[in-house]
Amino acid sequence: MACEYCELIKGKTSAEILYADEDLIVAVRETGLVPGQITIIPKEHFTILEMVPDEILKKCITIANKVGIVIFEKLGCQGTNILVQNGLGGGQKVPHFSLEVLPRREGDNLNLSWKPQQLMEEEMETTFLTLKEEGEKVVNVGKSSSKKVFPVAEKAEKIVKEEGKENYLLKSLKRIP
Repeated sequence: MACEYCELIKGKTSAEILYADEDLIVAVRETGLVPGQITIIPKEHFTILEMVPDEILKKCITIANKVGIVIFEKLGCQGTNILVQNGLGGGQKVPHFSLEVLPRREGDNLNLSWKPQQLMEEEMETTFLTLKEEGEKVVNVGKSSSKKVFPVAEKAEKIVKEEGKENYLLKSLKRIP
């Protein structure tokens, strides 16, 4: 099955293109959560956020900021949401990373809120220590990587092989066209 966004980039499906360059396109699609919703899509196929190289991600965020400015000025909205639906568990419908910029108005009946739940102290501490340990191995604060490195996927494959667990990262990777 072909990727809907790759088809759009190739011009095989329709959308109103607001901006395009060598790295990404900015489009208003036929369907959306609210009028004026803008989608920012890298031209190269990256299934989930963790696969997107830093320089492309920075460009997507910069464009989202500029789109937000235009939305405030021209559509008169009262706010915006920047939405990334990342992986199956995050509600991602198209297996291609994108940023959605949603114009918001008071009373627009779009409910993106959720009720937080109180975590047990032990659960919070275990989660924190696990993430801190891994984070120190993976993240180099202030350094940009131009490599297409996806170390989390390698670890996920190892987890599946060793423990027989199913992992959302692998499910998402399997969706690459």
